[in-house]
Amino acid sequence: MDNEIEEFVKRCAPCSTAGKAPTKTTLESWPIPSKPWSRIHINYAGPVDGVYFLVVVDPHSKWPEVHVTKSTTAKATIKLLNQSFATFGVPEIIVSDNGTQFSGHEFQVFCTNLGIRHIRTPPYHPQSKGLAERFVDTVKRSLRKIRSDGVETLEEALQTFLQVYRSTPTSDLGGKSPAEMMFGRSIRTVSSLLQPSKHTTTSRNRQKQNDAFNRKHGAFKKSFQHGDLVYAKIHQANSWQWEPATVIEKVGNLTYNVFLGDRHRLIQSHSNQLKIRVQETSPSEHSTPLSVFFDEFGLTVPAAAIPPKKPATTPRLEEQLLDESEILELTDSDFSNPALDAESEGIDDPEPTDAIEEAAHPGTPLLER
Repeated sequence: MDNEIEEFVKRCAPCSTAGKAPTKTTLESWPIPSKPWSRIHINYAGPVDGVYFLVVVDPHSKWPEVHVTKSTTAKATIKLLNQSFATFGVPEIIVSDNGTQFSGHEFQVFCTNLGIRHIRTPPYHPQSKGLAERFVDTVKRSLRKIRSDGVETLEEALQTFLQVYRSTPTSDLGGKSPAEMMFGRSIRTVSSLLQPSKHTTTSRNRQKQNDAFNRKHGAFKKSFQHGDLVYAKIHQANSWQWEPATVIEKVGNLTYNVFLGDRHRLIQSHSNQLKIRVQETSPSEHSTPLSVFFDEFGLTVPAAAIPPKKPATTPRLEEQLLDESEILELTDSDFSNPALDAESEGIDDPEPTDAIEEAAHPGTPLLER
């Protein structure tokens, strides 16, 4: 009797339509792809401040892409997806809901031309596209939090959220961030400033390439210091010329900031665009062949070898003429012989005589002369 009643109720159409939902089936999660960007889940979110978000999520790395758009048509969707495909490549599978932009003929042709398998989830069953749905909810809540102070715009808040989300490690990825799963490395953020920097080294192949270049061109290492006088190679109007400059600082391994004195400009130049400049020195007013010789060998020029400085202006004729008495006085005082003067006056003055004899016979004893 009980079995007959149960079978009768099952066959009753009004009873079945008014009954509760059946017990849920076992959960079958989407399989995790073996490589990044092989399958992507897409969905639209919004509107938020009059715009929509096209959300693209990679289930392998949890890497999100969010495109802001005012149109949700198939044409606009294809344009936005092509931007992501240009960066990460064309996926094998696209999972979406049954929105008109995804179920139309234009989108189907787009997937067919690119060799993409398009899977559409059952209508009104968000669990079938849970990855995209959860991320849409995360985007909306995060944007409200970031924009709570009213400082950042919607686009700025979105970029802040994406940078933090992509660089944050998560337990679902084994303690790695979406960026590490996507690119095999972590991306640099402001938080990276708290970590010590790692010094990069030149690989063996790069070093061999550098050595081959140096041998071929006869290159040698050049370096400049602050304040060095150089010539800088300046390009202008399909030509170039050397212009005098001064090195200000070194900003790279081979680049320098130099100041062009004639142009009053600070430019950045490669080491190959600089050469040493020897400062020009005007010849001295007192330079003579003898002084040039002494300067060449770093010797001191005797004062007697320096000619007297000529007057800047030509004196008057009467100033050039000397009085006859002055000429006689100059002759008597400067050209007199002490030995002869002493003999004429009958005065024995051996010291000047000995000095003259010593000059005439150097190194010979006085008694032998």
